[in-house]
Amino acid sequence: MSKRKSSVQHSTDGKRPAKREEYLYLVLDDWEKGYSVHKVDVDASQYCDADEAPEHFTEPPLVRFDVVHGNSHSIVAHGTKIVCMKPHQVSPAIPAFDTATSAVGILPWPEFRMDFGLPLLVSISGKLFLFIDSTYCLSDPPSTTTPCAQQPWVWNTVSSRLPFKVCCVLCWAVHPDKRTLFVPARRWTSDAECGTFSFDAERLEWTRHGNWLMPFDGEAHYVHELDAWVGLCRHKGGTGHLCCSDVVPVVAGRRTTLPRWKMIGRLFHKESPLHIGATLVYMGGTRFCIVESTWHKDDDDVRRKPNCPRSMCNVFKRPHGVPDTITDPLAFWI
Repeated sequence: MSKRKSSVQHSTDGKRPAKREEYLYLVLDDWEKGYSVHKVDVDASQYCDADEAPEHFTEPPLVRFDVVHGNSHSIVAHGTKIVCMKPHQVSPAIPAFDTATSAVGILPWPEFRMDFGLPLLVSISGKLFLFIDSTYCLSDPPSTTTPCAQQPWVWNTVSSRLPFKVCCVLCWAVHPDKRTLFVPARRWTSDAECGTFSFDAERLEWTRHGNWLMPFDGEAHYVHELDAWVGLCRHKGGTGHLCCSDVVPVVAGRRTTLPRWKMIGRLFHKESPLHIGATLVYMGGTRFCIVESTWHKDDDDVRRKPNCPRSMCNVFKRPHGVPDTITDPLAFWI
């Protein structure tokens, strides 16, 4: 493996800029009250063969979120923060763990405190967007020179109406301009009522690009070296494969067609009876990490029972016999 990628923090005092190392953060619901965040050094990790028994983490979790199980879609990375958007309704605020400072901060609730199902949460253009039946935007508070005069975080309602139902979203990808989000969605009634849309995070406007669908499943990532989006394939016959596609041009009002795309290689077998879910994590450059959630080979009896505890075995050595409700395992490269 190549050396871990570092990001540069610019210095204003004339000293050499400091380098911040990046790590893989796994979010697991491995305790009875919520989720734990584990930090993984990818380059120093020991890998587990399929025939080996998975092992427990030797280090305790960095932090735990006391949240309701079964809502992994409500956890998102925003900058250096891992935000748990769905705490208990009695919680006074939304917890956010900052991987840079190891501090747990709080963010305000939006104007509602109800169950918002499976939202689309995306961090783009320095803002955190929550797409449900309406759109909400959380902007970073303005900086201040006075340490004690911290500005509050504020949720704002976006007036632009969603052109689709969030439950019909298939995948999403951020354009290389870093301000435009592409989202394909289809209706429950007919595949003919589908389309790919883009959202401008600065103008806060939606644009329809045609009645075609991007080929990805979940989040796709822009790779500068390839000038292409890369993600997990959604098309039948290509599930479990990586695929890449050309980037869709951002032209307001212009209808486009499905860009050129192709499958690259198989990473896992979605049809396997042991497979639960998978997430592709982009680590910069041309580096990716696939995190797969599977049943353990010895869990044949419990797999036949509904609502039973699941066992997980990822590309890293993982605990066995812990409860899990995450269909697509959560992992962030920060």
